[in-house]
Amino acid sequence: MFPTLYTMRTSLGDLPYNTWGLLLTVAFFAAALVVHRRSSRVGIDPDKMVGLYIIAILAGLAGARLLHYLGAEGTEFYDNPLVYFDLSKGGFAVLGGVIGAAALGVVYGLVRRIPVLKMADVVAPAVILGMSIGRVGCFFAGCCHGAVVELPAGAIAVLPESFGGGQLWVTGAPPFLFEMTTRGVGHNNVVVLATQVYDAVVLAGLFAVLSWLWHRRLFDGQVAGTSMVLYGIWRPIVETFRGDEIRGTGHFGALTTSQVASVLVLVGGLILLAVQFRRGVAPETPFAPTDDDITRGSAPRI
Repeated sequence: MFPTLYTMRTSLGDLPYNTWGLLLTVAFFAAALVVHRRSSRVGIDPDKMVGLYIIAILAGLAGARLLHYLGAEGTEFYDNPLVYFDLSKGGFAVLGGVIGAAALGVVYGLVRRIPVLKMADVVAPAVILGMSIGRVGCFFAGCCHGAVVELPAGAIAVLPESFGGGQLWVTGAPPFLFEMTTRGVGHNNVVVLATQVYDAVVLAGLFAVLSWLWHRRLFDGQVAGTSMVLYGIWRPIVETFRGDEIRGTGHFGALTTSQVASVLVLVGGLILLAVQFRRGVAPETPFAPTDDDITRGSAPRI
């Protein structure tokens, strides 16, 4: 739709700055802001969370890349694992990034003696928010789109005809949104379902619900477990409308890689809720920096 925000002319050639990259950066900082603000309310030093942000970026990218190659069809990964490092090939599976970041995040919390479940309850809604913003980036990039469909009669064009990147249509009945890109990274010059927009809207709603729950949680791990269950239900649904390629399909008959992973996330969330249901909320004392902390210097407290 609008994959390149601008292109810088350099002596080494054109250097494009992608809209997806910008939105991914916005997603990270939005999620970090939520975590930074809420962590101190449950007694966690926000400065300790800085290391978690770094881990989230590195482990998230590594995990997203790995899940893509483990499940995608038609790749040379198993014959040549070094293709993993060739960013000109293949792609990223968002769910793999979340799983990778979560796994190392738990290890980080244990090492830094941070209450892991309280940390998870703080982080979970922020991750959902970041994924919502990231899907907007996918929309502009033209990736992660829906299946190819015929444009229904009466669909209303949203973008002006002078815009050369494609078109977005709305209708008064499901599935409501259709798109066509002319220079995206997915299918071009065909009408597809705007599943990135569906995903962004639903995930934004999940963030609102989880944020409401966070202020009313009855036990540690409730928000994290609920987020896993809700996302584990939603992701397989939206996957049924997806039509982009190299995602990995045919698992257990007709499931995509992300659908299989979503089932595991759902089960993990149910187990977490069942185990923690009667354990209540451990005592929380809002964190406040001491004079020594201020003297030594600390990260900005937003």
